[in-house]
Amino acid sequence: MNMAKWEYLVEELTITDKWNSNKRADEFEKFSSKLNSLGNEGWELISYQAIPLVGSWSKEVKGYAYLGMLKRALS
Repeated sequence: MNMAKWEYLVEELTITDKWNSNKRADEFEKFSSKLNSLGNEGWELISYQAIPLVGSWSKEVKGYAYLGMLKRALS
């Protein structure tokens, strides 16, 4: 039996934290364009996570890193 072999990529996929009605459409277009570009290279988005960034002294959440986990078949 031939097992599929995969290659994985972790990519930062961030939409701005500054939302307003004027920027929303532009931000979604940039986000979609990035995903389509990766898809054209054979990458498939399998997970999207917001990872909290915690201060080293305060241990409080200072922001988030938005990461996409992608895979594509090895040829």
